[in-house]
Amino acid sequence: MNNQIVIDLDGEYAAPMIDASLLNLVNKVVCDWPEEVTCATQEIDGEILLWSANIEDVRKARVSACKNAGLMPEIGIKYQVDSTYYEISEQAYVATDWDTAVVSKADFQANLIQ
Repeated sequence: MNNQIVIDLDGEYAAPMIDASLLNLVNKVVCDWPEEVTCATQEIDGEILLWSANIEDVRKARVSACKNAGLMPEIGIKYQVDSTYYEISEQAYVATDWDTAVVSKADFQANLIQ
């Protein structure tokens, strides 16, 4: 009988998908858009990253980045301002467009009005 517990720290974790756009998730978890933030993206594990990098650079990185490695290798930690998660009962979720969406401040503000 094998009673070993195996924890794979090198394995990839993909959060389950929820039927919502990244813009909708950002509007639910970000109360006040920080002044220095240019945009928000989401990683495969559900982490929503707020960036101060040039938004066009982030859009290019979103296209070329490896889904499992995320945007950090492409953009760099110096441009990460904050991060958060959209969670239900402590379970993080990814948006339907998590791997393509780049939410700008204008997108965020326009969605608040609706």
